[in-house]
Amino acid sequence: MIKSPNQDCHSPYPNRKRMWLLVLSRGSIALGGLLLLGVIVGIWRLWTFVQTQLTPLAQQSLTTTLNRPVNLGKVTQFSLTGVQFGASAIPATSTDPDRATVESVEVGFDLPQLIFNRHLKLDVTLVNPDIYIEQDNQGRWVSTTIASSGEGSPIKTDLDNLRFRNAKLALMPQKRVGGD
Repeated sequence: MIKSPNQDCHSPYPNRKRMWLLVLSRGSIALGGLLLLGVIVGIWRLWTFVQTQLTPLAQQSLTTTLNRPVNLGKVTQFSLTGVQFGASAIPATSTDPDRATVESVEVGFDLPQLIFNRHLKLDVTLVNPDIYIEQDNQGRWVSTTIASSGEGSPIKTDLDNLRFRNAKLALMPQKRVGGD
C-alpha cells in the first residue's frame, strides 16, 4: 500500500506535537510569571524588613551585647555584605558616665557564613565618633563587658572587629585624693 502525500497531513501525530508545544509554551509563560511575581514579592519583603524591622532588631542585639543602651539611626544603605545606619548614640547611664555619638555606623558581615553556618561575624566601623570615657573608682577605663550571643539563639553572633574612623576621644582620669 502506498501512502499519498495528503494522508500525512491528516495524521494525528502532528496535531499532538502542536498541542504539546502549545501547552508547554503557555505553561512556561505561566510558571515564568509566577516566578517573577515571587521574586518581586521577595524583594519587596526584604526591603520592608530592612526599612522597618532591622534597626530595632540590631539595636536590641547591640544593647544586649554591650550590656548598655544603644540608639541606632535609620538604615541609610543596605547590601548583601553589610548595612549602614545613620546618626547613632550610646548614651550615658546613671552608673556609667561614658558616652558616644556617631555620625554613622557601618556593619559588614559574611553572607555565605551566615547562610551555611548560621554564624554572624560582625565587622563594625564607627564613622566620626565623639567618645567620652571617664575612669572609674577601680581605675578601669571601660567597664562594659561584651557578651556573646545566647546559647538558645538560632544564629551565633560575634563582634569580630570594632573600628573607628576619624574619632574624637576624651579620656577623663579619676581625681586622686592625697599627695602621690
